[in-house]
Amino acid sequence: MRLPRMEADVSRSFAPRAIGYLRTHPLLSLLILTPGIPEYLSSSSPINAIILNPPQFVFQLLANLGLYGSGALLIHDARVRWNKGWGTVLLLGGAYGILEEGVALSTLFDPNAGPVGALGVYGHWLGVNWIWAAGIVPFHAVFSIAIPILLLGIAIPETKLKPLLSPRGTTAVIAILTADVVFLMFVVWRLSGYWMGWPILALSMLSIGGLILASRKAALLCGGRVGGGVPAKPLKAAVVGMSFFPAVILAQGLGRGAGLPGAAAFLLVILVQAAYLFYVTRRSWGEGSKSVIAIVLGLLGPIMVLGVLAELALPLTLLADGAVVLFFRRLWARGRVPN
Repeated sequence: MRLPRMEADVSRSFAPRAIGYLRTHPLLSLLILTPGIPEYLSSSSPINAIILNPPQFVFQLLANLGLYGSGALLIHDARVRWNKGWGTVLLLGGAYGILEEGVALSTLFDPNAGPVGALGVYGHWLGVNWIWAAGIVPFHAVFSIAIPILLLGIAIPETKLKPLLSPRGTTAVIAILTADVVFLMFVVWRLSGYWMGWPILALSMLSIGGLILASRKAALLCGGRVGGGVPAKPLKAAVVGMSFFPAVILAQGLGRGAGLPGAAAFLLVILVQAAYLFYVTRRSWGEGSKSVIAIVLGLLGPIMVLGVLAELALPLTLLADGAVVLFFRRLWARGRVPN
């Protein structure tokens, strides 16, 4: 008769123990946040594969940790060691996006790549899927890199000023990232027969190097507060965040539907994202404020919906969604309204 109460006590005590463990292991926390946010919330890597196709789930998990986890760890520590702000994070996130989608997976260049769809033809010029690239590279900068690092800093504030890796650990993570990228290049070539060619590979690496150099001098979005304008209200921040991803997708499809030249559609996608960046830089933010928490939750909302729809037959992504809701409830309780 006492078993149900014992089970309830265990369930109530598990969450605090798990949270306490993650607070003392911030590296593991970042590895959960990414690839957790861009891959598993969106079902780009379906969680239900753990039941439907376990080998696929294990392969994707290891490949994702090698890519996203390594990239986020290196960028987090670069920001700390260089004493830079969010401009550096976004630029390095863009470099990461080119490394993943261009070098490792070839979706920036292969017109027949599965995720690209019609954008492999519309907007393809000089070997590059420009309209697709205009959306997916900033996506990685925001969702794969900036949001996980931001959330880690809010949940565990001491990580904002402390590297997560030792020098030896940094070398090991660079080696893991390099090996993962080379391995995925080989897998893509074997499965699709596509090879970008040495000139495009060289230009991709030059682009990555250019973004890294630019990130060392970045002053954009530095510090905990941004802009000198009116503080953002949480509700408005949430609505702005919620509309970002749909607006980019709409801009990508609008040019094609309206018969615009590919160059015009490319510029439209860039301008939509620039408008959101302008809004952010014209408001006053505090990294632990309710407005920041609201805009991040708004950003995640559409991809969470997309993930549920993609796994509708067996929506195990709802488990991840539930964990996100609980996580944000704790952040919201600790948050503050900006002055």
